[in-house]
Amino acid sequence: MHIIGFIAIIAVCIVVIWLDIATGLWQQAVILSGIAAGVLTFLLTSLFIERWMNAAAHKRWLPVTRLALIDMLHALADEEHSHIARGRIVTRTIDVSGGPEGVLHSIHAERRAISHALARWTGFLAASADVQPLMDHVAELALLLDAAQDAVLAADEHPTDAGATARMHAAVSAVDTSIAAAAGEIQEALSRMRSTT
Repeated sequence: MHIIGFIAIIAVCIVVIWLDIATGLWQQAVILSGIAAGVLTFLLTSLFIERWMNAAAHKRWLPVTRLALIDMLHALADEEHSHIARGRIVTRTIDVSGGPEGVLHSIHAERRAISHALARWTGFLAASADVQPLMDHVAELALLLDAAQDAVLAADEHPTDAGATARMHAAVSAVDTSIAAAAGEIQEALSRMRSTT
């Protein structure tokens, strides 16, 4: 696509220059010449200049991006069982054996840890890094934490309802899976960064 765009822009430039030299069309049709210049400027900017500037900014901010991703990985990892520097990541899980109060406490702790890391880095990552899948995982995780909290509260209100308890376990399991997926996405992003440097 990039090569096709480059060839198309070169062809359009040749046609514009040929029209100017052979016919003098641009001196007679000033508005048309302005439109042609605007189209060429747009094509050059959108296909080449903007990509080049984004790549340069991404490369310049790569160390800070790496720091942000590692900090977010620390927010998701179980610090006692993980060794992030060596690539061994064990994500935290929500323990459902402590009853509804313990599960709610764990959900609030997860939300606090994740929201603190997000507050520090989401704006930067959204503006300067190519981590859209990670942002999708984190957004999904926030929704799943809300759903898990609702399921725990419903199970606490109906302690004899086996269905409510099963829904609580399923919601907590979905949170654990989402945390693992977000941590995996961060590890993949860090691996891609190491391979490009």
